[in-house]
Amino acid sequence: MNNGEFDGKVVLVTGAASGLGRAASVRFAQEGAQVCLVDINAAGLAETAQTITDAGGLCANYCGDLGLPSNCEDAVNVAREAFGRLDVLCNVAGILRFHALADVSAEDWNELFAANVTAPFFMMRAAMPYLVESKGNVVNVASTAAFIGQSYTAPYAATKAALLSLTKSLAMEFIKSPVRINAIAPGGMMTEMVQGLAFPEGADTDMILRYCGFRPPNTPEDIVEPLLFLASDRARAVHGACYTADNGITAG
Repeated sequence: MNNGEFDGKVVLVTGAASGLGRAASVRFAQEGAQVCLVDINAAGLAETAQTITDAGGLCANYCGDLGLPSNCEDAVNVAREAFGRLDVLCNVAGILRFHALADVSAEDWNELFAANVTAPFFMMRAAMPYLVESKGNVVNVASTAAFIGQSYTAPYAATKAALLSLTKSLAMEFIKSPVRINAIAPGGMMTEMVQGLAFPEGADTDMILRYCGFRPPNTPEDIVEPLLFLASDRARAVHGACYTADNGITAG
């Protein structure tokens, strides 16, 4: 895999074992990137790596819980030791839970914030010196839940709003450097993350339908296209932005 838009670039993707993270990793490799695959799911990582290497791509793997800041540093070090540099960080990994307010436990709250806020923050902290050096960029995966109130997802929505705020705040902190920091906010997406999840018992269907939208949910491949644009040199004028890719859910 070479002569693509990311030829010679090194891209680190979290959540690479499945869903959007896997789809993005494969596309980056198809576009010539050397990809560092990061996830807590070792079996899924191996499958993604096999897909890339079978097609002639290059990748390295790191398996660990990114809710631990030291693991974030280790993941970045794996990318640099394998490929000598880092050009793009894509914080894709995240978890979703549906709860009624009364059912949210402290463990639920802490798990969501660890995966959706702590992990991307410390990944950015670990990667930033190398991204500044390479004039690289960050793409964080937020959600439409960062913009609109969504019943039964209050903790999840709070994490995505926090991630969006981190994106904008760090974009300003690094405004005088060559690095770019952006986010993408997908709407509903058919991935492994939502399989097996159920709304709380007795949930009001009318409240759920308000934010489901009129069009079918996206596939990971639908979201990969704008994500790769943000990560590419074509988006050199885009900094501190959040692109929505939600089939119109937040339009009105």
